[in-house]
Amino acid sequence: MLRAFSLICLMAFGAVGQVSGQQVDFAAGRTLVIDTVQLFNQSKFGVRAARLLETAGAQLAEENKSKELALAEEEKRLTALRATMNAEEFRDLADEFDLKVQATREEQLSKAKSLSTQIETQRTTFLNAAAPILQALMLDVGASVLLERRNVVLSTNLADITAIAIAQIDAVLGDGSQPATSVD
Repeated sequence: MLRAFSLICLMAFGAVGQVSGQQVDFAAGRTLVIDTVQLFNQSKFGVRAARLLETAGAQLAEENKSKELALAEEEKRLTALRATMNAEEFRDLADEFDLKVQATREEQLSKAKSLSTQIETQRTTFLNAAAPILQALMLDVGASVLLERRNVVLSTNLADITAIAIAQIDAVLGDGSQPATSVD
């Protein structure tokens, strides 16, 4: 994902913007550094996405707990029936219960995977929407390269534009719930 983001940042979007009154003094020259995890997590867009996904995760956890309790109760009833049934009848009921437990687990696991996919989708959507804003910021300061912080061996703090980028992205994208304003 980081390589894809780097490519997106370097692609020509034709967007040129201003750093909206912020003084930018980059002693690092034409190479800038950004922390995309921090960019997402601290942006209004990322905070809103995290809140929505946290709510969905909490609902899924509550649903899991409820289903687990229902299955535990059903298992108790089945165990109580064991003494009143012959082995073959009980085995049929036990097998049916096992299939139900497996299906429930698979269903809940699928929901958890879907939630995980939603998180990645939100990050990708954010990075795609942020790319022209980041490119405009790069052009504003005369930079030709933007690197992910995790891929940099050594740099000065002056090369890191994460905080400025968050402010720019928040100004254009807001929390992502409304159409973005222009990068111009």
